Amino acid sequence: MTRSKQDKKEQELLTKLYKEWQQLDELGSPPIPTAQQMQEQLHMAKSAKRKAFQKELSIFVITALILLTAFTTAMFQAPILYFVIQASALVVAPIIFYILQKTKAKQEGSILS
Repeated sequence: MTRSKQDKKEQELLTKLYKEWQQLDELGSPPIPTAQQMQEQLHMAKSAKRKAFQKELSIFVITALILLTAFTTAMFQAPILYFVIQASALVVAPIIFYILQKTKAKQEGSILS
């Protein structure tokens, strides 16, 4: 009788271990999405990308229109001021570009070393 009780306990233990291993296997392997779920996720990603592009494009167009309006107004209201701004931009822009390139090269060098 003691042998049968011991066999029964071992069988229960094995059954319990088997169930726990199955639970671990289920946790370890993520569910594979169906083709319909993949299509839905792809559609949602495309939709989000399209919305982001439209938002960015609208911000760009609005900013461009504001700048164009400001410079056109400045040109007609104070043409000398407009030409001063243009001349200073021709001088200052290459200097700023040089400084940005120099700091960029310095940052890349510090990362590599």
